Amino acid sequence: MTGASATVDRLAALVGWNGRSPYRPDWSSLQVAFGHQFPADFRQYVERFPPGAFDFVQVFHPYERDYSEDSTVYVEQLLARTDLANDIEDYYRFGNNPGELFAWGTVNGELELCWELTARPADTWTCVVADIRCRTGERYPSGMLDLLLDALGGTGRVSSLDYLREVLPTTFEPYS
Repeated sequence: MTGASATVDRLAALVGWNGRSPYRPDWSSLQVAFGHQFPADFRQYVERFPPGAFDFVQVFHPYERDYSEDSTVYVEQLLARTDLANDIEDYYRFGNNPGELFAWGTVNGELELCWELTARPADTWTCVVADIRCRTGERYPSGMLDLLLDALGGTGRVSSLDYLREVLPTTFEPYS
């Protein structure tokens, strides 16, 4: 996880976060609930950052109060979040099976930040920024932390999130 560790350190520096998460996730329970191992960059993120937000950008942290610190509730609520989108024809499928998108974050509650699940190892999953209301999506060729670095760093590599440049620089604010 050395690469993910260095990347999470770069994200922390970008958003001025010097703290550590007080939580030590039970990754085996989370993996059972999810049905997959989580990508290393997500695991590094959860172990470094507590529940919180980067202005408009939120990563769904398994220790948010909404999930009652219960792995099954965490996965069920994230699946329920996008379930209605599965009624849209000719759009992405959401779920936790290969070929589907699984939301790991949101931008202002309007765009879903997702992994595009495959049968390959989790560290090879790429991301999609899904706009369910407009029935559009932008594929991002890398993982979660790289997407956050590009979006929050204002690189312009994620065109659907380019408007975030207007609020940069951003900081990380824990919920509690």
